[in-house]
Amino acid sequence: MALLAVSVIAPVMASATRTAVSGSATLSVTDIGDVRITKSGIMHQVAAQASGPVTGAALSGQMQIELNANFNMNTGEGVAFGTFVITDSQGTFEGVFRVQDTGFIYFKGALVGHGTAVYEGMMLRLQFEGIDLYRGGYTGPDGLNMTYTGFVLSPKGV
Repeated sequence: MALLAVSVIAPVMASATRTAVSGSATLSVTDIGDVRITKSGIMHQVAAQASGPVTGAALSGQMQIELNANFNMNTGEGVAFGTFVITDSQGTFEGVFRVQDTGFIYFKGALVGHGTAVYEGMMLRLQFEGIDLYRGGYTGPDGLNMTYTGFVLSPKGV
C-alpha cells in the first residue's frame, strides 16, 4: 500500500488594519456641467465638477468630484452618483460615490475607493451627509459642506 502525503504550506500574512477616519469637506463648484430641466421640473445634471479641502485627523487633502444628478425640483428629492479623487502629498484615493438628496438642500451618501502610490492596495469607505447651498440659490464658493465617517482598510497590516 502506498502512502501519499500532501503538504500544504500557507504563507504567513499580517492581518489587515482598519483605521477609523472622520472629518469634513467643503467643496466649491468649478463647472456646473450640462443641465437640462424638463417641463415637469426634473433637473438632469451631467458632468458637474467641484473641489475643495478634506480635513480630518487620519484623512486630509484635496477632493475633486464629478457628479451626475437627477433632481425633482418640485419635491426636493433626488439621486446623484459620480467619481472622486482625494489627493495628498503621498498619493490618492480614487473611486465612486452615490448620493440621496432630501429637503431640497440636504444630502447623504457613501463612497468607496482604492489607493494609489503609498496607499496602493488600501480601500477607503465613507458615509457622509451635508448641505448643498447651491440648490438654495447660493452662487459663491464653499457651497457643498459635509461631514464624514468611515475607515481605511489596509491589507499591509501594522
